[in-house]
Amino acid sequence: MTLSRNRALALADHGATALVALLAMTGIAHAFSAPAAGDLGYDIYDIVVNQGVKGPLGFVGGVAAFLFGVSRLFSNIMIGIPTIVAAVCLIKADSILQSFGMTI
Repeated sequence: MTLSRNRALALADHGATALVALLAMTGIAHAFSAPAAGDLGYDIYDIVVNQGVKGPLGFVGGVAAFLFGVSRLFSNIMIGIPTIVAAVCLIKADSILQSFGMTI
């Protein structure tokens, strides 16, 4: 009974892996483009991305997270390194978003 259940789970794992590989091989690129002024959701995008993440709030938040990560680096390295990586990602979020848009 458990042997057939384990075999079914193994087949399901292979099926899920094949589906992910099939989706990865498709040649369609889905790049993100910022909405133009007047489009639906532009105001929200402007406030969150342009004024928040790319603005002074995002920069100050990224620097604060970076300094927190450096302070945690000496006491707990498992918290310090991911915090530093997240802070750098926050500071360079617009560049990361554009590069993901080019590769996806």
